[in-house]
Amino acid sequence: MNELPQGSLPLPYRQSLRPPPRPRPLETPTRSSALYHEDPSHLQPYSPSYPQSAYAPTTFPSSFRQQSASINVEPPADPTTSSFSRASLYDDPRQRRLDTLAIIDNADFGWFHVRACMVAGVGFFTDAYDLFAINLVSPMLGFVYYSHNNSVLPADIDLGLKISASIGTFFGQIGFGYLADKLGRKRMYGIELVIIIVATFGQSLCGDSFALSLPAGIILWRFILGIGVGGDYPLSAVITSEFATTNRRGAMMAAVFAMQGFGYLTTGMVSIVLLLSFRTMIEADVHNLDYVWRCLIGLGCLPALVAVYFRLTIPETPRFVLDVENNLNKAERDVAMVLKSRNALQSDRDDVDDQQAQFGMRYQHKSSQRRPDYGAELSRRSQGYPPFHDSEDDNKTKNNQGSLRDFCKYFSRWETFKVLLGTSMTWFALDVAFYGIGLNNTFILSTIHFGSVSGDAYHTMWNAAVGQVMIVLLGSIPGYWVTVFTIERLGRIKIQVLGFVMSCILFCILGFAYNPIRNLSPVLFVFLFAAAQFFQNFGPNATTFIIPGEVFPTRYRSTGHGISAGMGKLGAIVAQIGFSSLKDRGGNNAFIPQLLQIFALFMFIGLLFTYLVPETKGKTLEELCGEDDYAERQLKREMPFQNPLHERNEDDADL
Repeated sequence: MNELPQGSLPLPYRQSLRPPPRPRPLETPTRSSALYHEDPSHLQPYSPSYPQSAYAPTTFPSSFRQQSASINVEPPADPTTSSFSRASLYDDPRQRRLDTLAIIDNADFGWFHVRACMVAGVGFFTDAYDLFAINLVSPMLGFVYYSHNNSVLPADIDLGLKISASIGTFFGQIGFGYLADKLGRKRMYGIELVIIIVATFGQSLCGDSFALSLPAGIILWRFILGIGVGGDYPLSAVITSEFATTNRRGAMMAAVFAMQGFGYLTTGMVSIVLLLSFRTMIEADVHNLDYVWRCLIGLGCLPALVAVYFRLTIPETPRFVLDVENNLNKAERDVAMVLKSRNALQSDRDDVDDQQAQFGMRYQHKSSQRRPDYGAELSRRSQGYPPFHDSEDDNKTKNNQGSLRDFCKYFSRWETFKVLLGTSMTWFALDVAFYGIGLNNTFILSTIHFGSVSGDAYHTMWNAAVGQVMIVLLGSIPGYWVTVFTIERLGRIKIQVLGFVMSCILFCILGFAYNPIRNLSPVLFVFLFAAAQFFQNFGPNATTFIIPGEVFPTRYRSTGHGISAGMGKLGAIVAQIGFSSLKDRGGNNAFIPQLLQIFALFMFIGLLFTYLVPETKGKTLEELCGEDDYAERQLKREMPFQNPLHERNEDDADL
């Protein structure tokens, strides 16, 4: 191999890569070069300028080196006498990648993890508030705009109001899931909240017009709202999963998802406050409920306004930087930043000028006509950093992004396709029952005498709001938080199996003995219903959200989660259409026992598909999806660039 002339290589390259010269007296230099007279460091034994426990020439705080030591990466006992080795531990990019991932997986639970859960959880709080507020808005619209129809919305309009957000959510989950893998989690995170904020304001300001009726306007805005809500599912799940430690990943994701319960609860509480505030006006004129429903919807954007800034400025996840962007240096710096800085959620933007000053590199812009500095580029690659590129097209070729061909190839194998099938079908089966009842709970409220009061709009809405609060407090919130505190002990699959089994049994009891139980003991009926809600939330409602964020490789993790969540929302659409069209067959609410039996059947179907999904407790994301093999293939493809003296050929023409 023809070696590059020594004079053509920059000083940092010669000092960092050449074998250390033998120590000689300072007064008898062996070279007369002015360069060596100015810098006699060449006469000393080679000593790295940074600790061997660090990952890059960047100077890290001592706390970061202590974190590195926790994964059995020890600096030499006497670094001043360490010998140079091109094959040393941190000359191997694959080892550096594994060590960076180990720091994330084994980090102590700190302030950054708490803030990440809070920022992601606020989104789910807003999602649940906006989705389930329609339960209370729909009867208010009937009193205000449909007094000629016994103050009840027509069935088709009621269905449109409830199903439009689910349809939008379906498209949002698929679309944002794909874009988060294509463009990055950071670029997409926060956009979904902006959509939610705009759509929420749009709903609250809707009016009747010649061209567009009020219900049609609300349905349109709720479809747009659903797109934003759908985007929140894959983004929040994947970002939380990729930042979380291995032993707390399930609890963190469950805590984020559990904020849905508080959003659902807040909908009822805000409605109670608004009803009390406007009580005198409502009793004087029922049309004053128009103020209540507009305020109820409009207030839903306040938590989103608080969280949108933090989402737009959150750093990219280190796993995406490592496995898709293929930027090892940036991933190492981001890990050091997010685990140790109290202001960790503020993005550490890539400052190219700072990198140039630190490493002595000169970035050649696309418009520049000068020849690239091959010596500087070889020096950068020899240290394990990704190369600078002269154009965006070159940069894209170095990313490890997935493609349609690779996606089909990856999921064409049964061992990977069955996981996607399992996560999708379990979520579909769950949401058929969860949304079928969640958006149509009037038959439950009437059982506990919290139903409508004929001719009294205020007390009808009061009963609906108080009854919703009671249902959430009895079953939903306890189920969510029992999952948070037990998921790392019991595991995902045990909780999911338990939830499906108990929900199936309870729906069978409610379905086959509906009228006897309801007539004999309303308290028992409500208890059984609350127990079904509890085991749905302490069960598949949480785990179907968590598992898809863990079992897919980084390049398809968001897409896989989006597909799974989209199938769940498809189940919600089916439930809404079926429930609305079947519940009154044979009379008012006469077909509800049969619907509960159908829900029990779907719980059993979900139980069967659960056995296609692997247990993820205590395993790293790379262990679950075998992603190390893919990363190793990518590193082998880049192997020629790790040798700074390799002969240039046509394959290296992009330098």
